[in-house]
Amino acid sequence: MPVFIVTLSERQLLSDRVNFQVEAETAEAAGQLVLDATADEANESGLRPVHLPDGQKTVLEPENVSGTEISVSVRPADEPQAVAVEIGAGWHLDLTAAEARRLLPVLTGAVVDEDDPHTSALCARLARQLANLAQ
Repeated sequence: MPVFIVTLSERQLLSDRVNFQVEAETAEAAGQLVLDATADEANESGLRPVHLPDGQKTVLEPENVSGTEISVSVRPADEPQAVAVEIGAGWHLDLTAAEARRLLPVLTGAVVDEDDPHTSALCARLARQLANLAQ
C-alpha cells in the first residue's frame, strides 16, 4: 500500500502544522483519515488533539480557529515536493487571466530561490494555480 506524508494545518497561513506518515489506498483516503482523527474543537487546555488509528498523536494550538480552518496537504512519501491532493480550507484566487499572466513570472523567480524551501514550495504551488488561471 502506498505511503503518504499528510500535513495537517490550522489556518490558511500554516500557523500551526504537523506531518504524519499515513499508509492508505489513495491520497484522498490518507488526508481524510487525518482530518477524521482531528478533534472538532479545542479541549479545556485550548489544544486540538489529533490521534490517528495507528497510534500517531499530537496537538494543534488553534487559538480561536474554527473547524473549517483545518486542512490537509497530502504528498507521496517518495515524492515529498509533489502535492497529490489538498482537502479542507484553501485559497481562492480571484484574478483575471491577464493578472495571472503578469504575476506568474514573479512567482516563477521565487520558486528557484532555494534559500527558503518553504517559501519556494508555496510559490511553486501558487504558480501552478496562476498558470491554470492564466490560460
